[in-house]
Amino acid sequence: MEFQMFPPDEPLALAPGKTGPLCAFFVPIQVERTFLRLIALWTDNAALEGAAPTIQIKANDGVITSVKADAGDVDIPTTDDVAGTANCRRLPGDVYLVTIANLPGRDTHWQLRVRNNADRDLRFVWVSSHEEEATLQPWMAVGDQRDETGRRVVSLVGRRTDQFVAVRNLGTRPLEIRDMLDTPVGGQDSPVRLVSRPAVVAPHGVDHIVLRCEEIDAPLDLSHTFDANDEEPTHRTLRITVTPP
Repeated sequence: MEFQMFPPDEPLALAPGKTGPLCAFFVPIQVERTFLRLIALWTDNAALEGAAPTIQIKANDGVITSVKADAGDVDIPTTDDVAGTANCRRLPGDVYLVTIANLPGRDTHWQLRVRNNADRDLRFVWVSSHEEEATLQPWMAVGDQRDETGRRVVSLVGRRTDQFVAVRNLGTRPLEIRDMLDTPVGGQDSPVRLVSRPAVVAPHGVDHIVLRCEEIDAPLDLSHTFDANDEEPTHRTLRITVTPP
């Protein structure tokens, strides 16, 4: 299944009343419909379910057209005709499904931006695809810190103590983590073991993995890519630095 997830690195943070930048998304020429599924993230394990955001769509050099939740179809114009019709349906848990239909079967440059109409800061993630099912995608965010290159990182001390590491799902589908317990984390010779992990993390959700490190004599710098149903390796990869006690 082909899909695009936006933004590429971190969810788009928008204060109340603010509008994000235009982001291009690809629509194959031969399809009659395409879909965008957006989630509005508020805080751990909770959806705000406040005012719906406004989805704004632009086709070629046409005007930017607002598509409001549960307001029916609107035309998406170009400079000389109509590129299609769009509607937005509000789903449970601050998820919104946009359907763009009546596509003319020619090459069109599509762009989207989001306006936060809620009274709280929100973060937005969306997935586009010409297959509706493919817009259901998890986004694994493991750990709360990043290193100088932007990779997610956690620091351990090698003294056989357990450390809890947060795992969030920023996406539109439940996140499944499949790593076996008590297996090495960061290579077969790693002193770090996976003690506990959630099987599933729902959208908006946060849970924890638990790591344990044996005693070590010298610092280690490890990297582990978790086995999960998130198809983006950078989302699933955690850098682990270990220092002696």
